Amino acid sequence: MRTSLTTRLGEVLLLGAVLTALGCSEKDATKCTEALDGTHKSLAAGDVGLTGQWRDRSYKYCADQASLSALDKEIVDKQSSDAAAKQAELERTAQTTALIKLFVGWAAENRAAPDHASASPKCDGDDATGAAAAEVKTKDRLCTATRTAGASTLTARYWQADETIELFTTTPVGPVSCDDLGPNKVLKTFGVPAKTGQLVKRDRCELTSGPLSGLNVVVSAASNAPVYVFSSSFLDKDPALKKIAGEGGSGAAAGEEAHHDHAKKTP
Repeated sequence: MRTSLTTRLGEVLLLGAVLTALGCSEKDATKCTEALDGTHKSLAAGDVGLTGQWRDRSYKYCADQASLSALDKEIVDKQSSDAAAKQAELERTAQTTALIKLFVGWAAENRAAPDHASASPKCDGDDATGAAAAEVKTKDRLCTATRTAGASTLTARYWQADETIELFTTTPVGPVSCDDLGPNKVLKTFGVPAKTGQLVKRDRCELTSGPLSGLNVVVSAASNAPVYVFSSSFLDKDPALKKIAGEGGSGAAAGEEAHHDHAKKTP
């Protein structure tokens, strides 16, 4: 009887050892490294499905629980970051769309009389004193009217002696295309250098219908880039804008330099 029990106990222990050995055989250092590498690459590529598959494979072949816990944390952090970035992009797009809609309406309302775009427009030379003030006797000068829209500013520049010579600008947080401002025909497309060293696409178009029909537009495929809507005659009054619009200067670099100069001069 005792011998029978001993035999059975030995068989149980042997079976347990075999099962343990089989369980341990699932762990494989080479396959573990491959699975971890696959998880990292899939996560970086934003492939949620493939990331999950590689993660399951990592749990199958990796024995180090600390590494697996760190992997899960990395996955959760990356997915949370991606979700936040996506939400921020949606909000940025919504803000840009709302601002451009407001901007187009504002420019249309004030196109015929840009001096009414602000309760207190200012003209070049208004702050002059003494002899300089006495020289300001003509309307052959540029004037500026502004309106605040939340965190954004809408600006109108016009020639006081002929208010059909005009420019409207604003700076949205997201990139804008000519199509965002209305039906148009493209007059010119060129690249301007960005801070990253890469070229950013810039378009100059003419609006062909709608409340701003006949005016020109300059937009750039970059975030926080000014939008310019103007009469072609305004280019003769603003050399910086002329370069921004792709006329004169020495190509893309001149256009971007003019962009920064224009931003400094425009209130």
